[in-house]
Amino acid sequence: MPGDAHAAQRYRSQGVCKVSETLVEFEVRGAITIGVIKAGSVLDAMNVSQFGAQVGSYVRQNTGLRLLLDFHLVEYLSSAVLTELLRVNQACKEGGGELRLCALNADIKKVFEITNLDKLFTIYPGPMEESLIKFARSLSIAAEETAWSHVTKE
Repeated sequence: MPGDAHAAQRYRSQGVCKVSETLVEFEVRGAITIGVIKAGSVLDAMNVSQFGAQVGSYVRQNTGLRLLLDFHLVEYLSSAVLTELLRVNQACKEGGGELRLCALNADIKKVFEITNLDKLFTIYPGPMEESLIKFARSLSIAAEETAWSHVTKE
């Protein structure tokens, strides 16, 4: 329905009105794309699969993507989401980009720590705006290091 920002498509199936919602909204901010996860929980097989498909597709369509996934609205996620995040991370790397996460609540952060995924992913503890600044700064430092690595002593 036009004007409904969160519903991509409405349709009727067996007399039940279903809403296909966008789970992640993307916004480009300079060299970094922010993906705000809009669902309070990513739990069931349907929305876990939708999450993976939506983010994976976006990553594959945007090579070199620097993606910051914002979890500030997410209260709970299923362990199946971790698999999807691993796939998204791999797709980012294969396309020459990178994935970083921010604003995880304490319970979700603990899941990443228990599974040691906090060592695989860069996770910023603060809100998205603060994390965006840190991500941009890290990209700037990496570019400077690359530039300096080409300088040789005479």
